[in-house]
Parts: sequence; C-alpha cells; structure tokens
Amino acid sequence: MIFGVGLDIIDLVDFKKTIDRSGEPFIERVFTERERQYCRSQPHPLQSFAARFAAKEASMKALGIAGEEGLSWQDFEVLLSESGRPRIETHGYAASRLISLGIEALQVSLSHSQSAAAAVAVAVKQPVWATIPGGTR
Repeated sequence: MIFGVGLDIIDLVDFKKTIDRSGEPFIERVFTERERQYCRSQPHPLQSFAARFAAKEASMKALGIAGEEGLSWQDFEVLLSESGRPRIETHGYAASRLISLGIEALQVSLSHSQSAAAAVAVAVKQPVWATIPGGTR
C-alpha cells in the first residue's frame, strides 16, 4: 500500500549558484562519500548531484518527515543497483523513521535534462493485515 509520494524538481542554474556560493562544505554536508565519487565520475556531475538532491527531497516528502529534528541529508543515500536502477539506502534517523512508520520500501526514480533534474519517491507501507501473525487479506 502506498504510504506517500514525493516529487522534487531542481533548476540546474539555481543549483549551480548554490554550489558556487556554498562550495565543497555544501557538497560534503549533503552527499555521502559514495555519492560524491559517483557524481564526480559522470560526464555531467552537476546533473548527477542535482538528481540526487531531488531524490533526497522527494524521499523526505514521501515519508512526511522533512524538517524533523535529527534528520540529516546523508540519512538518504542514492545508489545504483547492479542493473543501474537507482535506489535509496537510508541511515541514521531516516532509517529508524522508516521502521517506526512501517515502511517496507522506498522506491525512487531520477531524471535530468540540460536545465533541470527531478526525482519521484514512493514510500510503500506494509498493509496492517500483513503485520498480524497469520493475517491474510
């Protein structure tokens, strides 16, 4: 059952201004080491960073936890599966909130063009009947 859906769109001109203004401290605060390595290895690192930023925002929206105390940007890590499909790995506060909310999966899709990056996140919750021993629908 769908618990929540989040969408975020990043204007690349604005995102570049943020990067130029805030520099490496922003990159290190928002992105994990694995994300930084991946994005910097791509032909268009700005688009890769922006898509991952959008995925983190979309994930917070899907879970309804944006702005909660204790939440860190790095609690959401955008990685690629072996097939190349993006996936979200949660850490810290976000991981504990997934458990407390009963979220069994957080799906994400990324997209970018020359002018924008976007992400959609869908939080999937285990149906209540499935949490009851012997429960069936």
